[in-house]
Amino acid sequence: MAYSRKVLIAGIVAITLLITAFVTNTVQAADPDAFVVEVAPSSFDINQAVDITVKAVKSNGEIIKEYQWDVFIEIEGIVDTADYTVPSDGLYTFLPQDQGMRLFSKGLSIKKAGTFTIKVSDIINDSIIGQKTIIVGGETNTTTPDMITLISPVPGGIEKNNIANIMASAPTLPNAPYEIYINNNPVSQGMTNANGDISAYVSGITEWDNILQIKILNANNEVIGESQIVSFGYQPIKDGIFLSIKLQPTGAIKQWEKANFTVNSSDSVTSAQIKLSDGKSIPMDKTSAGIFTKDIVMDTEGTLQVGVDLIVLWQTKSYTGVATLMVDKGTAIGKIRLYSDSIDKSKLNVTRETIGTAPQYKIQYGTSQNNLTFSTTVQTNEIIIENLNIGETYYFQITPLDSSGNPMGTPSEITEAKIGETVSCVVVGIKVSDQQIGEKHYLVRTAVNNIEKYIIYRSEFETSEVSNMQKVGETTGVMFEYPFNKLAKQEWYAYYLVEGVCKDGTTLKIDNVKKITVGPAENILLVILISLFVYTIYRLYGFSKN
Repeated sequence: MAYSRKVLIAGIVAITLLITAFVTNTVQAADPDAFVVEVAPSSFDINQAVDITVKAVKSNGEIIKEYQWDVFIEIEGIVDTADYTVPSDGLYTFLPQDQGMRLFSKGLSIKKAGTFTIKVSDIINDSIIGQKTIIVGGETNTTTPDMITLISPVPGGIEKNNIANIMASAPTLPNAPYEIYINNNPVSQGMTNANGDISAYVSGITEWDNILQIKILNANNEVIGESQIVSFGYQPIKDGIFLSIKLQPTGAIKQWEKANFTVNSSDSVTSAQIKLSDGKSIPMDKTSAGIFTKDIVMDTEGTLQVGVDLIVLWQTKSYTGVATLMVDKGTAIGKIRLYSDSIDKSKLNVTRETIGTAPQYKIQYGTSQNNLTFSTTVQTNEIIIENLNIGETYYFQITPLDSSGNPMGTPSEITEAKIGETVSCVVVGIKVSDQQIGEKHYLVRTAVNNIEKYIIYRSEFETSEVSNMQKVGETTGVMFEYPFNKLAKQEWYAYYLVEGVCKDGTTLKIDNVKKITVGPAENILLVILISLFVYTIYRLYGFSKN
């Protein structure tokens, strides 16, 4: 009976919409990707009227404010429509004033106990849907908790990572709130998806034995879904070489923010490199014997697995899955360009590169980098700041803002400019070579006009990207001494790159990454020559005796 009414209403409304479209020749807004259905509270008593909200959204959760079509609202699991009340008798037309979202105050009530699913679907395209699981209680509701099936970690398994990947399935409880307990402590909350699946990365596990359980509770704090209790172990890798890894901050970070990695190893380790599952390999800085650190800007959104390569006794030992890093979507300010107006030197043109999107940006500036006194907010990528003092140095920082003016994402580094200077770089035929002068070894490059300083980067590992290299020095001259190990047991190499920084802040890569011998190549050659010399003397002595 409910099905017949739905079909009849759908037919009438569809015909009406087709006639209207034909007569008025109007074009409606784009279809949403789904509906979001919210019920407050999601667990309630028989005959209790509760609020229900329906939102037409894109796949990223953004509300489609122009949506003005019709939707069906129905309860799955109840055949007789007399057993429930939904807004507008199950059919609602979104109005312009709804702005793609409609709250129906006290618009939902159900006359029988149990677990049900509210379904909202587009009248024309029934593949556009939204669902919400609700629990209706009462004195006659004696249902036992539904089973939540744990998939990962497996009972009795051993985790090598201090962040556990929890996976479970609760097909009878889609879009339901869950809590994850580790060692009887709540460590994570979330919602099952439309299929009742659970996937989360959680911290809070301890070395050796841990117990895990997942529960789904209703508004009355009653358990309606529950997993079995499983035991699993956590045993981090400890082979006497790799000892531990620490990430700061803990938990999820925003894209374009910096994460600090600290690796603790044996004192025999000479170099360390972080390897991320997005393909990046970044050499670490050695702060003391066995301690390596690195601040890395996380530009990849998602859950990243962390590995470590360690060099000990000229051998590379690789460790995979030693940590997990969760990176949420974010916004950042990239490179800033500052240059004076060609006519009025008191004007400064400020442009920027934006990574991600933001509604607006705040530009702060002043004559002290510790006190950026002035500020302006813009929506464009370029702005001209006027009435600056010629010859004085100003400092600038740009911060992305949300539509309410609150900071979002990562601000730029503080950049400086001397007002009135119009210096550009001239680069012709720059080459970098390695030379030995006496007992010392140098990187040597020809001079560049208008270069303020040179920055030297080094990597123990072969790479073509400066972002994967360690900054090892700065110089204003054209020579840089690099370390050379004469006592190494085999020929050894490092990779160097030189950048020039112009007076206007432009950074120039002077030459491609160069592979430089930093081990005893000449010592090996000397040993070979001496050996040949001794062998020749021996042969001559043999001939003289004969």
